Amino acid sequence: MIVPEIIRTLPLFSGLTEQERDTLLAGGHLRSCARGQTLFQHGEPVAHFYILISGTIQLFRVNAEGNEKTVNVLKSGQTLCESEIMDSCRHHRVTAKAVDDCSIMEFSVTWLKDTAKKHTPFALNLLSLIAQQSHLAEVEAEHQATMSATQLVACFLQRMCVLYDFDPAGFDLPYSKTLIASRLGIELETFSRTLSKLRENGITVKGNSVVIHDLQRIEDFVCGFCSIAEDCPTHQALERKAENSARPKRHSH
Repeated sequence: MIVPEIIRTLPLFSGLTEQERDTLLAGGHLRSCARGQTLFQHGEPVAHFYILISGTIQLFRVNAEGNEKTVNVLKSGQTLCESEIMDSCRHHRVTAKAVDDCSIMEFSVTWLKDTAKKHTPFALNLLSLIAQQSHLAEVEAEHQATMSATQLVACFLQRMCVLYDFDPAGFDLPYSKTLIASRLGIELETFSRTLSKLRENGITVKGNSVVIHDLQRIEDFVCGFCSIAEDCPTHQALERKAENSARPKRHSH
């Protein structure tokens, strides 16, 4: 089996020798998930650990009114079900559906647990991954409680820019506004109403195109209301991007 390079370079496998990594990856199975197809459903037994190679996966629950409430949206290089497996959750807490055509590497529950027992670097990497996810969930809960819809959208667009390595000076949304609104827990109409306020605070959105043109204004509008503002990796990464783009380019002769 030819293992995609994106999996070989995942932080999850850092600290392992090339032979150890390749031996572990041989225990996986490559599979496809077509757009709109369900990978697993809420309430089903947890049977696998997944690494998303390409495409986008929506994680959601359906509320009492039958509406989807998005818990997360995952991109290539991200993983699914490690938290459920390691906390011995027997059934899926969410449903996973392909937003577009996806390629996935699938491993058994036993593979994940045995690998963590046998390889200390892998176990530490897995613990770090789960801790990061827990921390992000705490920060998002704080944002939901303290920020306006416009602030939530502004923060999310910054994070998306870094997550996908987009140029802040101009990028296209990787998925629909409907999905973004669901991810942020706001109505689509509310999302639309935020656009004028975004323009007032350093972000312009036209159609699916986004331009982040005033980081200082965004910092004043959003980051001052966040408990991790000084240590926010997203804002730090955006500032580095801005600094790099502002540097004069050297021309070879």
